Amino acid sequence: MTVQFSQGFSNQCPRINLKGYSLYYIWQGHPLDKGEKHFYQLKNRPNPEKVQVMSACWDGYAGQYQLSAEGRLILTKFYYFLPDGLGESDAFLEELHGDFYLEFRTHFEGEQLYVPFAHGKVIDDREQWVEIKRTYVSSKTSKNNLFAWLKNFRWFV
Repeated sequence: MTVQFSQGFSNQCPRINLKGYSLYYIWQGHPLDKGEKHFYQLKNRPNPEKVQVMSACWDGYAGQYQLSAEGRLILTKFYYFLPDGLGESDAFLEELHGDFYLEFRTHFEGEQLYVPFAHGKVIDDREQWVEIKRTYVSSKTSKNNLFAWLKNFRWFV
């Protein structure tokens, strides 16, 4: 699988530290609940004439989000990709509302951190954040470690 581009993200909220993480997805539904999760439905939509799907960006665009000093998430742009790099962008100021989770990762296949929002505002109590550590399996992994990895994997399918 080709590594995917992350979303753009800037953090203006002094209560939140996300150093080392990149934003990948915005979900509705708790990350550990069984069943289907849904992407947050933005009011603004990308311009279909500018979208060019590529292996590193299945959507053909990426959002730029800002976490305000007050802890609210705002969509500020859609960036469009060209075969040789970034293309043009469309500017917005769409504040996200309701309950949702931001999925951050250390890299595309890396550890995940789900940061909850309630009524459109970030929850800064880290006890309510969900962190998923990745365990990598190599040919030298013992059978016990492999079993533990497979058991852990079932939770997130």
